[in-house]
Amino acid sequence: MPLAVKGEFVLEDNLSVGITAFIDILGFGEKILNAESFDDIKIIKQEIEQIQKEFDFESKDEQISELQKSHKKTVLAFSDCVIINVPLQSEATEYSGTFDPLMNELVGFAYTQGSCVLNSIFLRGGVETGWWLQEGSTLMSQSLVDSVKRESSADVPVIALCETIYKYFSDHDHRKFYSEDDDPIKSMFREYKTDDDSFFYIDYISICLRSLDWHRSRSQLNKYQASSPEEKDEIVTSGHRDNVDDWLCEHARNIEEAYKIAPNKKVKYKYQWLSNYHNEISEKYSTNTSCQCKV
Repeated sequence: MPLAVKGEFVLEDNLSVGITAFIDILGFGEKILNAESFDDIKIIKQEIEQIQKEFDFESKDEQISELQKSHKKTVLAFSDCVIINVPLQSEATEYSGTFDPLMNELVGFAYTQGSCVLNSIFLRGGVETGWWLQEGSTLMSQSLVDSVKRESSADVPVIALCETIYKYFSDHDHRKFYSEDDDPIKSMFREYKTDDDSFFYIDYISICLRSLDWHRSRSQLNKYQASSPEEKDEIVTSGHRDNVDDWLCEHARNIEEAYKIAPNKKVKYKYQWLSNYHNEISEKYSTNTSCQCKV
């Protein structure tokens, strides 16, 4: 099938058009430069492996592996960054179109970012659309170049969208299938704006909180099954509230610790901004003051 690249059609087996994410692992460059012992390297290796796992890198899970194949998803992991590419044309988009499958990929990025912060690993990234050419050990990509630029210019630890990819999703024909209340563009993206820059980014905190279930143990499920309808409602409500509070508290404490050990004002600003973002979302989901981040 011909692929559209800047208004022209080309035929190349290894050339595709899709979305590319460049994800930088904050502070890892310094960690690698300062590693002086086997234990130092071992810790870095474990953290890299954790991030690779979060992005389904060479997943051993059969269902995840099959899903990657249907999306033709590529994940490349390096010392201090991860690169993900998902083409617009794949088995996953052939029948359902590109909107839902690719938006689901961005939801996956949000889950990964949230999980990483809960493991005290902070990410910053850029996402863009464009062409991708990979042949053996050779990789050239318009979308990769642009996503790297977006990541490097973003001052704060978020996964930022380039203007083209935001417009691609916001103007997509399939967006109209959603009601105003369920509009995924409004619920998934937030705007970062200063005098010098503005962009939309993946609202990973809200996405992660909305995904939390009410239970986390077999005893809770057993209690629920043995309860009256009124008691079941209370069990679900309190269980979900507890899970939200626990997630927010852990997220807040890790930001506070990162701020405390940040080496300079420039780095501290990143965590201060993240703290403000956390608190703004936290106020919408919880009245527990322990969930607030204090830096």
